[in-house]
Amino acid sequence: MERVQRNLLRVLRDDARVTRLSTLVEASADARRLVPEGVDVHEVNGLDEALAALRPPRAADRPDVYHLTFFADRRPTDLLLLAAANASVLSVTDAILNRHPEYHRSEREHAAYDRFTRALVQHSDRVVSFSESAKREAIDDLGAAEGNVDVASLAVDPGMASPLSAEQVTLRTRAMGVAGRWVLLVGKDYPHKDHAAAIEAMANQADDVGMVVAGERVWHQPLPGGHTFEGLVRARGLESRVHRITSANDEDLKALYQGAVALVYPSREEGFGLPPLEAMALGLPVVTTTAMSIPEVVGDAALTSPSGDAVALSVNLGRVIGDEAVREDLAARGRKRASEFSWTRVADGVVDGYRRAITGAEKRGDVPPRDAPAMLDMLDVIASYPFKDAGEIAAWKERAREIEVDFRGLEEKYRALQAAVPRWSLRRRWRKLTGRWK
Repeated sequence: MERVQRNLLRVLRDDARVTRLSTLVEASADARRLVPEGVDVHEVNGLDEALAALRPPRAADRPDVYHLTFFADRRPTDLLLLAAANASVLSVTDAILNRHPEYHRSEREHAAYDRFTRALVQHSDRVVSFSESAKREAIDDLGAAEGNVDVASLAVDPGMASPLSAEQVTLRTRAMGVAGRWVLLVGKDYPHKDHAAAIEAMANQADDVGMVVAGERVWHQPLPGGHTFEGLVRARGLESRVHRITSANDEDLKALYQGAVALVYPSREEGFGLPPLEAMALGLPVVTTTAMSIPEVVGDAALTSPSGDAVALSVNLGRVIGDEAVREDLAARGRKRASEFSWTRVADGVVDGYRRAITGAEKRGDVPPRDAPAMLDMLDVIASYPFKDAGEIAAWKERAREIEVDFRGLEEKYRALQAAVPRWSLRRRWRKLTGRWK
C-alpha cells in the first residue's frame, strides 16, 4: 500500500487536470519519505490540525476533494474529515478483515471495525476500488451504493519493473542466504493467503528445488488442517528447503523475483494482488489461483487453478519447474500482460472519481454540514469505537512507566553490586596489571 500511495501522489502531481495537490501525514510518523518531491505536505497532530488543513479560513483555499487512501481502523474520528470535506473519496482495497472475525482480537473489536468501515464507505461521496472484484466487495460486503464505486486497476511501481543486473541478483540473493533453484512465495502468512497449499504443492516437487517465503510472520495460530506454517513444513520434511525472509526491501524483492524459477501465489482472497503483476513485469512465470481479483490481474499469462486445490496447484507448479518451454512462454506472456497496466490509467480512474464526487456533492447541496441523520450516525460510530486516541496514549504512557520502573530497578541493582565490591581491591588489581605502582 505504501507503493500505491507513493505512485498515486506521483501521477497526480504530474496530471494537468490537478492544479493543487497536498497530502496529510502524521507528524510523528515516518511518512514524509513516501511523498514525492513537488507535493505539498501537511504534517498534522490529531484531528484538529487535519480539520484545519481541510477547512482553512478562506473558502478559496479549501481543497475540492479529500481522498482517504486507506481504512484508518484505529482513528474513527477520521469520519469527521469526510463530513468536513467539500467532497470525499475513499479507497477500498478489499473487505477481507470484515469477513474474518478471527483476524481481530475480540468479537467486540471485529464488530466495531466492521461498523466503522461500513460508515466510511457509506458516508463518502465516492469509492475507488482497485479491481472489479473489490468493487463487488465494497457493494456486497460494505454497503456501497451500486453506482457509487469507480475502478482504477493498479500497476507496477516503475522501480520494481526495472530489472537488476545478473551480478546484482547474485550478490543480493547470496546476502539473503538464498542459492540454487527456488520457488518464490510473497506475502504475509494470513490464512486466506493459503501458504499451506504452497507447502503441500512443494512437497511433491523435486528435492533440488527450494522455496523462499518473503513476508512477515504474523499468524501464529494453526492454519486450516491443524498445523502452524512451521509445523506443516516439518510434517512434510521441508525444513532444509524452505527459507523465510522477513525484511526484504524492494531491491531484495526484485532480486528474488529475477532469480526464482516461479512465483507461487495460492491466495483464496485478493482485492487486487500486486505480486503476480510485479513477477510478470520481471519475466517470472506465475502459478496462482482463480480467486476473486486474480484473473483480472493475470489474464491468460499465468497457470491458474481453483483456490484451495493443492493438488492442481502442485501439478501447475511441476509443469513450470520441469519445462523450460513453459517457463519461456509464461515469461513472454507475463511481460506483455504487465505492460497493459499503467499508472496513467490509474490516475484516469481516480480523477474521474474525484470529478464525480465533486459533482455529487454539489448536487447534494449540504456541503457542509451533512444532513443531521448522517452526522449523528458518524458520531455514534465514533462514540462506540473501542480504540480512542486518549486510550491509546494512556496505554503507551503505562508501557513507558513500566519500562522506567524496570530500568530504575536495574540501576539500583547495578549500584548495589558496585557497593559490594571493595574499590581498593579493584584499584590495586588494575595498577598491578598496568604496572602503575606508586
